[in-house]
Amino acid sequence: MRNSYFTTFLCLASSFTSSIVFGAGPQVSVVTNAQPQSLERIAAEEVAGCLKRLYQAEVKVETQPNNQSTHVIFVGTPETNAQMKAWAGDWPKMTDQGHCLKSVTFRDRPALLIGGGSPVATYWAAAEFEHKLGVRSLLYGDLDPISPPPFDLSNLNIVMEPALKTRTWRTVNDFPIGPESWGLPEQKQVLRQLAKQKYNRILISVYPWHPFVDYEFRGVKKETGFLWFGWKYPVSGNTAGRSVFSGAKFFDNPEFVGANTYDERVTAGKRFLQGIIDSSHELGMTVGLVTSPLEFPKEFGKALPGSKIMRGLEELTISPGAAQKPDDPLLMELTKTQLRAYIDTYPNLDAIYLTLPEFPEWSEHADLAWNRLSQQAGTGQLPKLGTLIESARNRPLIASSARGEQALRGNLVAIDFLNRLRSNETFFRRPDGRSLEVNYVHIDPALFSSLERIIPKQTGVLHFVDYTARRVLQNKQLLESVPTKSIPSHLILTLADDNVGLLPQTVHSSLEGLMSELNHGSWSGFSTRYWCVGDLDLSSYFLSRASCDPQTTAKQALRDMVKSTCGEDLVAPIEKGLNLIEQATTTIDENDIGFSFPVPGVVMRHYGVDGEPPEWWGQARDHYLNAMNEFYRANTRARAGGRSFTLYLARRAEFGFEYMNCVEAVRKAGMASRRKDVEEQKKQLQAAVDSMYSGLNALAAVTRSNSDRGIIAVLNEYGYRPLVKELEEAENASDSK
Repeated sequence: MRNSYFTTFLCLASSFTSSIVFGAGPQVSVVTNAQPQSLERIAAEEVAGCLKRLYQAEVKVETQPNNQSTHVIFVGTPETNAQMKAWAGDWPKMTDQGHCLKSVTFRDRPALLIGGGSPVATYWAAAEFEHKLGVRSLLYGDLDPISPPPFDLSNLNIVMEPALKTRTWRTVNDFPIGPESWGLPEQKQVLRQLAKQKYNRILISVYPWHPFVDYEFRGVKKETGFLWFGWKYPVSGNTAGRSVFSGAKFFDNPEFVGANTYDERVTAGKRFLQGIIDSSHELGMTVGLVTSPLEFPKEFGKALPGSKIMRGLEELTISPGAAQKPDDPLLMELTKTQLRAYIDTYPNLDAIYLTLPEFPEWSEHADLAWNRLSQQAGTGQLPKLGTLIESARNRPLIASSARGEQALRGNLVAIDFLNRLRSNETFFRRPDGRSLEVNYVHIDPALFSSLERIIPKQTGVLHFVDYTARRVLQNKQLLESVPTKSIPSHLILTLADDNVGLLPQTVHSSLEGLMSELNHGSWSGFSTRYWCVGDLDLSSYFLSRASCDPQTTAKQALRDMVKSTCGEDLVAPIEKGLNLIEQATTTIDENDIGFSFPVPGVVMRHYGVDGEPPEWWGQARDHYLNAMNEFYRANTRARAGGRSFTLYLARRAEFGFEYMNCVEAVRKAGMASRRKDVEEQKKQLQAAVDSMYSGLNALAAVTRSNSDRGIIAVLNEYGYRPLVKELEEAENASDSK
């Protein structure tokens, strides 16, 4: 049994020609085909390693049962493993995602069949076997049971068919606090855990300014290529939590260290994304790439006269303007050039996701676009545009009122354009001739009921309703109008929002409600959305279990996750602590959704605001404080891997508590400065510095990912160092007087 939560996974043997022995104890023969499919081989290795860890078993992975073994486990199917064919009996009928554990008797010995309707489903069956033994596969490693059940291969007769067929996990994206900062080894580690949790698609989210593709259009070469909007994060010198950066001068994705020129960054970027794609395929997952086809790096403004700069951080992209209509041939040519560069650069992609801009500003031709869409649908098939606009303006979403109307009108023009692009049957083909699955993303909710008539057939949709899971659940009636039975429909599930930002978050109660809607509404699946990964173990685990068993509740998932690995007496404090984190998340979401958005000024903006800190700040702070106490209480009683698991939760909550203390002191310091109370200003600035320092060091003490390091780097640049500078200036001014 392992004594640490985070482990490095065993490197799989490169050949399978000889038996592999794993220690001493109960004698187990794990039997595969002579030349097993890769995932069946990996499944056998996983099972063998697990039995060695939990039972100190003597395990042999071999191609036929060992007569000396007291137990036999067959891995595969009657079709892929000839050794198990005679013993499979009434092998269950399963889809390619179905997987099973079936107890049998083999030559008077207990035996178990582990298999599925496809190689990846067999791998899921192996993961389910480990789950039955008490192992919990979480995002950053496996947590073993503190007391494994007696080793027994009998009475395991389970057939599982996932209710939601596409279970997607998003990666890369756009901030240093998220997986854009993870190097390839860290990506692979999380991919392995996701595969064990039975996620079956990876969605790579890229932006026009990323260094992942290179192309030229009408004499204009792409020259923008960097991560996280081009911002730099120094982590040497006066840096709180500096030890986690191992002497580096700047925080960076490890794959891009030393890549200084555009060409070097693009080379590193291509290698990075291809590594994610290949690793995902090796684990049986499909891969999609999501990009905004109507946004381009600013340099292409020279090739698209009349375009306009898109609203957004650092204003890095252009979009079509009033000069471009949806049938503009130059715009279509530029769009095809950019998209084709992605398809050709990454020739083994499985799907492409075309996202409509978050802030759609190409709305000048909305009436023209709607008229055309209405003509295509047929007379009287679509509502009046005025009716849709009224719906968009009056809905209880963030995108309502004027922003709601703008979103709808921009959507219409973009859909009209994308439909023209989609009509080219040969465009969305890989270099090998295979057709890519095509999905539209971010269609306005006012259009949900009209989808069957306004988008092309064979086009899926990934729906984004609002920024947080709580807000989506409050507006779940919108989901009922999605034609899920006729259009492959998936919902974005936000596990942690970038607007709530840097602070600890969990939304498991809202996820439970949304999963109920998906499981009972003929949805095809979901895709996750998050940035900070540190708080997501329960969310990812719950989604994985509820996808196969729709009756699973968040409370049941939590108890199931914690009881075997941490102990019965830790369930209550961990549950209470996570509920308190969710209350803090809700408090911030309800009152100031952009409160800790990880951008310049995130901390110092409070220095220029008058008025006493709002009451809800104290409520959020107390939620983090009380959660911290619950997690520390659990930590004092934890055993084995539960110690590092609960300590991480406690330190994360402590960071949240200190962050709230910091911003309150910043607000008070700014007010004191404006009323010329220098002593109070210095006192509050010192309190802010101390709280930020303590919070970042609490996080540094348990850092386990580059998401954690990214938070520390961001808050040093936008919080700790600016506060230290402001304090020094206040002290110098006081001394000069």
